[in-house]
Amino acid sequence: MKKAIVLLLLIGSATMVFAAGVDLTGVGVRSTSLGGNYRAISNDWSGMFWNPAGLVWSKGLKAGASVEMITPSSTYASSAISGMQFSGTSSAAIENESKRFLMPAAGVYYSNEKFAVGLGFWAPFGLGAKWDLLNTSSYNIAYPKFEFEDDLKVLALQPTFSYKLNDRFSAGVGLTLLYADISIRKPNFTPNPVTFKPEYAMLKNALGASALSPFDHFLTEANLEGNGMGFGLSFGLQFKPVETLSLGASVKWYNTIGLEGTILADTYYAKDPGNVKPTLDQLLSLNMITQAQYASLAGAYSGAKVTTIPKTDVTADLPLPTNIGVGFAYTGISKLLITGDVALTQWSAWDVIEIKADGNKISELKENWENGIRMGLGLEYGLPFSNAKLRAAF
Repeated sequence: MKKAIVLLLLIGSATMVFAAGVDLTGVGVRSTSLGGNYRAISNDWSGMFWNPAGLVWSKGLKAGASVEMITPSSTYASSAISGMQFSGTSSAAIENESKRFLMPAAGVYYSNEKFAVGLGFWAPFGLGAKWDLLNTSSYNIAYPKFEFEDDLKVLALQPTFSYKLNDRFSAGVGLTLLYADISIRKPNFTPNPVTFKPEYAMLKNALGASALSPFDHFLTEANLEGNGMGFGLSFGLQFKPVETLSLGASVKWYNTIGLEGTILADTYYAKDPGNVKPTLDQLLSLNMITQAQYASLAGAYSGAKVTTIPKTDVTADLPLPTNIGVGFAYTGISKLLITGDVALTQWSAWDVIEIKADGNKISELKENWENGIRMGLGLEYGLPFSNAKLRAAF
């Protein structure tokens, strides 16, 4: 029971997790340059991601790959919290540490214009963030400079099948195999009883500034890591009522991924600014504190790093949001393609993620995301006397 309580305190809430990006759409060069408005086209290898029904509208053995480089940027400002807040928390807006991510995608398929089969690989969800939100150098210089860090990787491998029912209508389906890896590193703040509890008023007065900022809390670094496997289904339809118009619809559904991992916690005690030990020696010599109190306070200001929770096995269920959308592609204007999409992503699935040890809930990650609707428009123009094309998206 005591371990469960400590774990509950250590994990706490992680509402900043994945704040620098999650849903990735950089699969395929053409589709990306059209802003992901590709459901009504999807006639190349990236169609396995966007709408598997589109593969059958091309012919032959084809393959492709793309790499997207992402440098997410976010700003975070800590809201004012009444009561016992770590005084080293920055009140200014802080930008996350710059990190670069390379997101690969590839696929190969064969189509005879009646049916198509293919295999694709991509990362549908991912990225992470790294933050320096606290002033910990005067507390204990050994504490890591970047106190908050998270990373999420979800990799997908998808066998895909597409079938043309007639000259105007096609359908496609893919079975998505998923691998997820998640890591979260964050501080936990334990109030210093000398600072906040009335029965320690004498000690607080004796220690003076050493009981105040930034020594009003003790810092514990908690590391949570886990991975797991899952699956999903992708289904799509395409309809071409006339030669110059294509309509598409697709849905991507994922099951909840069961994660298995560990949590590890290290407490960094405050570094004695120089006056704590002499003060404690004097108080002990005057019999104003006991030997046990002396040892406890000396340890609290020792600057030592102590493993308070050894690696402990934990489990969690990671839900992934369903995505459903419709789109159109129009080629009725010479050399111009106009394409548009509207999609709904069920981000509300990321509500509360429970953390369990030995089958018992010990904590939760509160995300409380809301569903999102995305609307976009893409343009492609073929340059005269050339095979080059200009693309733009909104």
